[in-house]
Amino acid sequence: MTTAAAMKAEPLFNLLSAYRRQEVSGFDELLEDGGAIREHWRPLLDGLAQLTDAERELRSARLARRVRETGIAYDIFADPNTSAQRWSLDLLPVVISAGEWRGLERALIQRARLFDAILNDVYGDQNLVRQGLIPAELLFSDPAYLVPCKGVLPNAGGLMFYAADLARGEDGQWRVIDNHTETLAGIGFTLANRVVHTHVAGDIFKDCNARRLAPYFQELQSTLTLHSGRENARIALLTPGPHHEDYFSHAYLARYLGYLIVEGHDLKTRNSQVYLKTLEGLKELDLIVRCISGKSSDPLELDPTGFIGPSGLLRVCRKSPHLVVNAIGTALAQNRGLGPYLPQLAQHILGEDLQLHDAHRRWLGNADARQELFAYPERFTIRKAQEGTGRPGQAALGWEARALSTSEREKMRHEIALHGATLVAEEKIGFSSSPVYADGGLVPKPFAIRVYISRTSSGEYQVMPGGLAMCVAPGRAVALSAPDGQTRDVWVIGEGEQAPHISLWRPTLANARVERSQRVIQSRVADDLFWLGRYSERADWTMRVLRGALRRVEEDSGPDTGQRAARKCLEVLLGKDLSSVIGSRETPPDDEIERLCRRLITTGLGSRTLERTLDGLYRVAHLVRDRLSLEAWQTLSKFRGGEPWRKALNSAHPVEILDLLDEGITAVAAFNGFMHENMTRNFGWSFLDMGRRIERAQNLSEAILTLFIPVSDPEETSSSLLLLLELADSFITYRSRYRLDPMLPLVLDLLLLDETNPRSLAYQLSAIARHLESLPDSSQGAGLPDDRRLIIALLTSIRLADVEAMAKEETAKTLESLLMDQLDMLPELSNAISRRYFNVLDEAPHRTHTRVGPSI
Repeated sequence: MTTAAAMKAEPLFNLLSAYRRQEVSGFDELLEDGGAIREHWRPLLDGLAQLTDAERELRSARLARRVRETGIAYDIFADPNTSAQRWSLDLLPVVISAGEWRGLERALIQRARLFDAILNDVYGDQNLVRQGLIPAELLFSDPAYLVPCKGVLPNAGGLMFYAADLARGEDGQWRVIDNHTETLAGIGFTLANRVVHTHVAGDIFKDCNARRLAPYFQELQSTLTLHSGRENARIALLTPGPHHEDYFSHAYLARYLGYLIVEGHDLKTRNSQVYLKTLEGLKELDLIVRCISGKSSDPLELDPTGFIGPSGLLRVCRKSPHLVVNAIGTALAQNRGLGPYLPQLAQHILGEDLQLHDAHRRWLGNADARQELFAYPERFTIRKAQEGTGRPGQAALGWEARALSTSEREKMRHEIALHGATLVAEEKIGFSSSPVYADGGLVPKPFAIRVYISRTSSGEYQVMPGGLAMCVAPGRAVALSAPDGQTRDVWVIGEGEQAPHISLWRPTLANARVERSQRVIQSRVADDLFWLGRYSERADWTMRVLRGALRRVEEDSGPDTGQRAARKCLEVLLGKDLSSVIGSRETPPDDEIERLCRRLITTGLGSRTLERTLDGLYRVAHLVRDRLSLEAWQTLSKFRGGEPWRKALNSAHPVEILDLLDEGITAVAAFNGFMHENMTRNFGWSFLDMGRRIERAQNLSEAILTLFIPVSDPEETSSSLLLLLELADSFITYRSRYRLDPMLPLVLDLLLLDETNPRSLAYQLSAIARHLESLPDSSQGAGLPDDRRLIIALLTSIRLADVEAMAKEETAKTLESLLMDQLDMLPELSNAISRRYFNVLDEAPHRTHTRVGPSI
């Protein structure tokens, strides 16, 4: 070996040293039996070996940060203070050679064709059941078999999506450990992993000549458009909603493909169509990509306990069978009990030998299978035949028969005797191992992968050249069970030079059409944007109150008076009754101000505490993630529970809290700036801005009422004016106009009446009025709507106010009455907007006519 070759080989040797020292469980994906590196892994390892230890650590850290910023890592409804990260992505992918992939591709396409034929038969003539090729008990005991779908599914155009979980046994053979024919089965997670991974390791990805995913999704787009029957189709992903653990996957895929994401209550069925409830009325949908379970798709004919899908969907599917993909009822094909019967079914239906077999399992509805289980319990793990989860890594572990006590085995026998048709017994096949990056080197970890298949526009099937790999526990798992969420990308090596990279994030000129009309805005999305505006403004105001209060007790250069005013503002935000707050005359000690600030920051009680506000802000931002720019989303990521800024804020010294509050206020300002500069001025913008304006108007009205009612002595009034100008971010504006200390009539004019000041009450109300005038009007002469009536009353009362006269009143009754009216009507205005725009049921309201004359 030459000196140059030895120098090149040394980093690779060091990289592999830890891997070679450890015992590899099962088949070794990286090394051959003699210890040589498998050829298709070498470009990846060479690329990693060229990096220094520090560079590899940096890339690994960047990858973790990108996962966190993208939003894959967390469930927004999980405990925000948990230290466990639900999703992580390793620096090393699983690499599959071109030759091996060709064989897998053929076998997976064969399985898709087979399942398609089985589904068409069992929901059609049921010849397979009559001929005994599928046990009748297996079919009819499966809750995924939906009798109302009989005769509907065969006309739906076939199985559109299919996913398979694969594991390689010690013999080196791949086997299917689970099938997924219900929904898209987490393909959005796989896509997000690839996008994040190539951002960090794109140079190595290119050097490996790995195949890209974009052509697969481009063909998928074309197929769905063709299936819809319209060139400019309105296509939507129907999701259970943000409470579901797969919601990120649904939202990410919808954004990537350019589709709408909808929930059941966004939809209305009528005749042979499904309509989307929007601000402009009902809009017809051309195709629904189903991301909800089939049995929950229609509460009218299927499961009546939930309303995940719209009522009447199955009735519409009978008249328009191509409307929903995958068709309702396809979950039947993922029954694990079908596995032992697939070889014979492949011969009977396709006239072919099954190329890719299931893991060794027995359907316990079969008497011989039950006898084998009872005779050799140590060999089997018992699992449900129909589990129904498409979430990657969430397959149940099952029950190990060998670990059961004598009494538990008797109970198991009784359970199997009663419900054996719904259970399977599986033998462990083992899992192969491949390297992951840990502690600066490579270590072997067992894994399973999920791969995705979809129908093409020609009616054939295509396999996505990649997938999702997850680490599993070899001694326990028999399926894709990965509770720690440790994932890896899957790279399939190309046989020739890869075509130029074309991403669906950047559509081609041929697909571009000039449009300046309003984008369809669902009522639910408008509601979420409205509350995003309210929460962002509430967070800004709360942090300003906290900063103003702490400056008065912590900073030497801060105001030396105003503690009483600060305490009033803090107590109002903490939920204390307004009437008791405004009558307070005592000056609080410094430690009481600090205690109130700490409560406002850390307590979860009360709708306006900082903790509740920031949690609400992050959560509602997640719901409209597809409407936010990357920069806006990253700005708000600071406020997620468990982030360093939140942790520091909850435990910092009051002086340090001031610096953290400055950071938080700056982040909210940056977010508002991104939204103001980047968001199209459509209806979505109107609701976002109205939410901010209503919240700001309410906060300002409440602060003025709290600080100046009843009338205080001149010294307290002066300190309250300083605090108010600080909270309203209008101190510089006041100073630029008046070379005087703050005076009540001048401050009231600036903050109540001045429509050129974006912080004034009049400005907020005027902006709301303009937005309401621009929104669709479906009243059709039915009288002035409540929202318009309320905003006219609010704005008129402010425009007619005489601040000089109010400031001279000794009792300030006029000012108090004005502000109390504002505080009474602003919540009414918010509710009126919600009733009118966020609960759309039809194109227009229906007038109710009363019967004239006596009833009979």
